[in-house]
Amino acid sequence: TIAGLTMTGTARAETVNVGLIAPFSGPFAVWGKQFKESVEAFQKANGKTVKGHTINVIYRDSGGINPAKSRQHAEELILREKVRFLTGFTMTPNALAVAEIINETKIPAVIMNAATGFIVRKSPYYVRASMTVAQYVKPTGLWAAREGKMKTAYIMVSDYAPGHDAEKYFEKGFIEGGGKIVGKDRMAISTTDFAPYMERASKSGAEAVYIFVPAGAPSTSAIKEFAKRGLKKKGVKLLAGGEVQEIFLPAIGDDVIGTISGVHYTETRDSEANKAFRKALTDTHGPNTVPDMASVGAWDGMKLIYAAVEKFGPKVTGDQAIGMYKGMKWESPRGPVMIDPNERDIVQNIYLRKVEKRDGKLVNIDFFTTKMAKDPWQLENPVKKK
Repeated sequence: TIAGLTMTGTARAETVNVGLIAPFSGPFAVWGKQFKESVEAFQKANGKTVKGHTINVIYRDSGGINPAKSRQHAEELILREKVRFLTGFTMTPNALAVAEIINETKIPAVIMNAATGFIVRKSPYYVRASMTVAQYVKPTGLWAAREGKMKTAYIMVSDYAPGHDAEKYFEKGFIEGGGKIVGKDRMAISTTDFAPYMERASKSGAEAVYIFVPAGAPSTSAIKEFAKRGLKKKGVKLLAGGEVQEIFLPAIGDDVIGTISGVHYTETRDSEANKAFRKALTDTHGPNTVPDMASVGAWDGMKLIYAAVEKFGPKVTGDQAIGMYKGMKWESPRGPVMIDPNERDIVQNIYLRKVEKRDGKLVNIDFFTTKMAKDPWQLENPVKKK
């Protein structure tokens, strides 16, 4: 019978469910929004099917740093929605919360952001499509002292795990490059008054100030305070990372011009892959859509999921997907990338860029590349061979 024919063989179209857990409400909701916009753009550009099988993304709101809720969502997505992949994960605690369940069920978790080095060690079913904090911060410190010829630096970080990583690895890079740290501050994550910290930095006589704070209101305040305290006028260099992504520049204004940052994705990158990525975003969400770290992490996360379904079909197992990802290389909007076969972590270029005003618009312009950087924490803490 015709019904019999459609039910047999591999030709039958199936739906592959993908569960994406991220904050869509609360203080970090912009991450969920950027993930979702990027996923929708990816599916518009590449189609919602792979070899006839529909890729169906199911979104769940973690609401912020909420490991219990993330685990609950993961369990429900795996058991009830029968997802083949979990993805999303903005915050480290939320990503770590699913380790036990992905070990039990062998469902791969494609990390689109969570950026602590050791996450991938907690389960063989993690693969990271984003970056680690140390991966882009250490090259920033190294460049500042070595190529940038800055002899002294003052460090200001938010007092939470990624901030501690940033402080540690900027210091390591800067000292390795021959520089000296003359002062450090750890600040409450909710701080928006940076006056006392910038005052201390000014008095320290440092040639550079390095900041690591949440992007948005905190970073806008920090950069404005840097200019207001006269540090910019004195020729002190301001160094940063994700705080000065293009999406945040209009809110900061011209005070941000000249800020140097080190990060894995520059929005103005002149490559076919980046042009196609930006076009997909603007075609899907309008001409004012600006990509950021979250967007590129989501785009490449979807690439990994599509590639596994293309090779192994709709019943792809976690072991098949992870096995395929080890050593996988492709041209991302950010540049060439590879999944480290030992760590299941991303290896990528880190770009030093400067904020400039071009055609009346504030943008980041690359001027130095650290090629195919690995996570420094993983390099310092190699997996012990059994």
